[in-house]
Formats: sequence, structure tokens, C-alpha cells
Amino acid sequence: MMMMMKKPIVLMTCLLLVSSLAIVASQVSFGPENCCFDFVAGKLNKRKVVEYRYTDPRCAKQAVVFTMKKGTELCARASEDWVKNIVTYIDSQNPNSTASTN
Repeated sequence: MMMMMKKPIVLMTCLLLVSSLAIVASQVSFGPENCCFDFVAGKLNKRKVVEYRYTDPRCAKQAVVFTMKKGTELCARASEDWVKNIVTYIDSQNPNSTASTN
């Protein structure tokens, strides 16, 4: 009689363990959330840029996301000189702010 009671309990315990692991695995993200795949073709007007942030280092292409005065966000290659100049300009306008990495 005792042997028959152990099997359902073991089975139920295993089922609960697998279910909880499946829930945790579905909530864990192993990659970056926001990456850039398209980039602006030309230079941006630095006076129209409100803020910037770097994309996650795990992204395939390193980029800077510029937020414009109208609220649009544009991706630019982080290696471009004009992008670095805008980042420097924004930093000089807001000395107490730091750029975030997504």
C-alpha cells in the first residue's frame, strides 16, 4: 500500500518541478532587447538631438540611438566621427547626465 502512494507523489513532484523550470526559462532573456539593424544615411543636426544611449554591447552592430526633439529615435553607427561629435556635444550640454546602455 505504501509503495502505491509514493509513485503519484514522486510523479506530481517531478511535474511541478518541470513546470516551474519552464516558467522561469520563459521569463529569462539571454540576449539584448534593443539592437539597431538600420542606420541613418547622413549626419544629424546636433541641435535637434535631445539625448542618446548606446545599444547593448551584445548587439551585432554597435550603435548609438539618438532621441530627437520630436520624439523619434534614430540609430547611428557608434564608430562614425559625426556620431562621436554629437555625443560629445550632448555631454557638454548636460554635464551631470550619463548615457545609458540598453
